[in-house]
Amino acid sequence: MSAEVRRANSATALQHFEAGLNVLNQLCIGFVTIWICWNCLRTGLVGIRLHVWLASFGFVFLMAEGMMCFYDGNWLTLRYTRKTKTAIHVVLQILGGGMGVAGCLVQLIRDDWNFGPTIHSRLGFAAFLLSLISLLSGIVAVLARSLSRIVSPLANKTFHVLLSLATFVIAMLAQFYGYTQTGIFKGQGSDFVILMQVVTLVAMVLTCIAPLKSLYQKCVSFAS
Repeated sequence: MSAEVRRANSATALQHFEAGLNVLNQLCIGFVTIWICWNCLRTGLVGIRLHVWLASFGFVFLMAEGMMCFYDGNWLTLRYTRKTKTAIHVVLQILGGGMGVAGCLVQLIRDDWNFGPTIHSRLGFAAFLLSLISLLSGIVAVLARSLSRIVSPLANKTFHVLLSLATFVIAMLAQFYGYTQTGIFKGQGSDFVILMQVVTLVAMVLTCIAPLKSLYQKCVSFAS
């Protein structure tokens, strides 16, 4: 077997593996999103449930899907052009970040702008601030060509990917601690809460593959 054939087979195997990971990730994201939507909507979006629904739907679903738009292993967007992927990415990130920020604002207003002593509340506040900065950097990234005389498009997009990745990871960690540190999840059983935490962490790790690959490619571009 020639070296070219071996490389082609390895590339195909890697593509199938990444596609399998993407299916697993979509299942994890769907599981968390559907359960939270059902649990919050069936009892009404009042009090903390509005915060939970906005933040979870925004960060766990919309932001995660937006981050994976350019991922080669994502069969949902694989057939689209780069321009279409960019449009989908922008819309999902704006909606996801906007809902996440709104969810944090709702809770901050309820708590008289005191983000509390828990790990969940501190991580949530950090995600709130980073989301605002990330949304701004995303706008700059979209306008990268017109601002090329001021900021290098490659540097700007690299910063945006890195910032978005940090925002997503912190938001997902806040989600992780929220299962045990918010009253809405009481009565679900400890085993189910652990399941939700594990599924959330799996979704976080698998979603991060796409931006990490993008960062690697941009670092290679910087080096060359």
